[in-house]
Amino acid sequence: MLRRDFISKIIEQMLNAIARLMKIDNEKETEKFLGVYDEILKTYYDLHSDEMDNLLLPDEKRDAMLLDEKLKNFQLRMFVQAGFAYLKTDDLKQAKNCLSIIERIQHEHSDVFEFPTDETLQLSEDIEKLREKLE
Repeated sequence: MLRRDFISKIIEQMLNAIARLMKIDNEKETEKFLGVYDEILKTYYDLHSDEMDNLLLPDEKRDAMLLDEKLKNFQLRMFVQAGFAYLKTDDLKQAKNCLSIIERIQHEHSDVFEFPTDETLQLSEDIEKLREKLE
């Protein structure tokens, strides 16, 4: 019970951090966006952005957060925006890592049906735009 409460609190804090990140315009304030994004990676995944490709490897502790169903759409949005920010800074490798992480999250939740909403439709479009820019 205590462990579940602790995990719920961390998830709530992460949602708040991602919400603050999404308020930053990644096109106009790219460096600020990437700085806050890096802080989220350090805080919740114990990684620097240069090690982001480690999120593609199975790790029980990191996967508990990365693949959490409640965080799915928030994290997809975060990695999409980070991918676009990395493209803006011409960091193709990191942008591709973001897309690979997005695909990992989507694959993990592929068996869960989610009613389409305007938000999820927009998210799908943005993921496709990122994919196209990386081809």
